[in-house]
Amino acid sequence: MAGGSPTGVHFMLQYGYGKNSEGEVRMEHQPSTAGLERWERIDGVIYDMTPPPTSEHQRIVGNLFREISVYLKGKTCTAYPAPFGVWLDTEDDGNYVEPDITIVCDPSKIQPKGCVGVPDMVIEVLSPATAKKDKAAKPRAYKAAGVREYWIADPSNQIVEVHGLVDDNVFPTVYGKDDTVAVGIFGDLHINLQDIF
Repeated sequence: MAGGSPTGVHFMLQYGYGKNSEGEVRMEHQPSTAGLERWERIDGVIYDMTPPPTSEHQRIVGNLFREISVYLKGKTCTAYPAPFGVWLDTEDDGNYVEPDITIVCDPSKIQPKGCVGVPDMVIEVLSPATAKKDKAAKPRAYKAAGVREYWIADPSNQIVEVHGLVDDNVFPTVYGKDDTVAVGIFGDLHINLQDIF
């Protein structure tokens, strides 16, 4: 994943097309990611992952990662912070994402390039550049792939949406800053959101 283009065009497709105003391209032809530093592909749409996240975003990611990593010490599951590549299927042109935090409990899915296969849990911390994708395209892709749990942390509103993706519940459970959230895939891990926000 090479550096950005000096012209300001973040990437081009094989036939000379660029991205639309929302940072996505819908084409029948395979898009090229040349010139993109970081990107994701969901249902054939390439999403540019620039600009980089804010310091507030990274602080919240760090707080969540610390809480989960301390709990997982000595256990089979491992948490990985971004940038960490996740191939939700084994096809090279399939869905590829870089969640803010990825939890994988099957060590056979971990390869030098990242996770190949479905992680057990993913967490995204919203930023203006990624909020639409994180709240719409990603939950659908994660549910279809079989991810067990998906969290969306919203710094602006200081809430966490917890999506249990293994059941038919289409609505997330929403927790505020004063709440303690049970991590569904681990029966005894509870995260106090005052320690996160």
